[in-house]
Amino acid sequence: MTWLEICWQVVREARRRLLACALVGLLIFWGADTRAETPKVLLIGTTGSLSGGSSNEKAALKTLKVFIKEETGLDNDIIRQKNWRELADNMAKRKLHVGVFQGDEFAWATQKHAELKPLALAINIDRYPIGHIVTRRDNMAKTVADLRGATLTMTSSAPHFLRTFLNQVCGKNPEEFFSKVKLQENVEDALDDVVDGVVQAACVDRASLLAFKRRKPGRFQQLKEVARSEPFPPVVIAHYNKVLDGGLLRRFKAGLLGASRKEKGRTMLTLFRLTGMQEVPEDFSKVLESTQKAYPPPKSDSK
Repeated sequence: MTWLEICWQVVREARRRLLACALVGLLIFWGADTRAETPKVLLIGTTGSLSGGSSNEKAALKTLKVFIKEETGLDNDIIRQKNWRELADNMAKRKLHVGVFQGDEFAWATQKHAELKPLALAINIDRYPIGHIVTRRDNMAKTVADLRGATLTMTSSAPHFLRTFLNQVCGKNPEEFFSKVKLQENVEDALDDVVDGVVQAACVDRASLLAFKRRKPGRFQQLKEVARSEPFPPVVIAHYNKVLDGGLLRRFKAGLLGASRKEKGRTMLTLFRLTGMQEVPEDFSKVLESTQKAYPPPKSDSK
């Protein structure tokens, strides 16, 4: 065999191996891609009330289902899960296609399920909400510890993160830390109760506190802050990596982000007490990490 023939044989062998490697790579890619699906019915899991316990819950859910149908072309079903752990597990098992997590719950769920991916954020004024505990300005309390045995108020439809914040600063169940936790219908009534001395403290979110400042600046000046939370992630609409077809995900995401530009979308946002849907920003992972460190998940599966 001549030197030229030997070289040609080496080249042919190299080409054969390269082609084999490329074929294996394509098979792996196609095999992974076939896992994604376009279901006949889009199954959406939630961990609780999506409208904060509003009396409009049924109307809100009905509007949401119609909106999703119009944006994706798919019938859909919204299924209440026992808790965020069950929601994440069922998404991992492909029993659910989409999950709606409270922000702190999503931070906890991603510690176990790295394949959980945010699709869009559901915002109520603040992208990253913050909780506050306030008292009357003449109250001697300087920290939450000074409020042990005091009376506290918050709304019955308070965002989930406020309860997480309150549990953390109390170091226990708030109902055991405070002598009484009074639930009000709205934040303005709760803050008025603090100013009027009906209760000694209130736990509210920043957006509501600033709204009170705009409406009643004089009464706002009679309040002082005792504690403030770290920024929390907002409500997250999430999917599990490679479960849904990419085209469907893009349509669904586009529909969510454009909700405020459509009449039915605006109605849906109003019923769910949201101001809009937003893209996931670059600093989102940092906020998740901060939440995981500052607010560890509860041990009980019931929470």
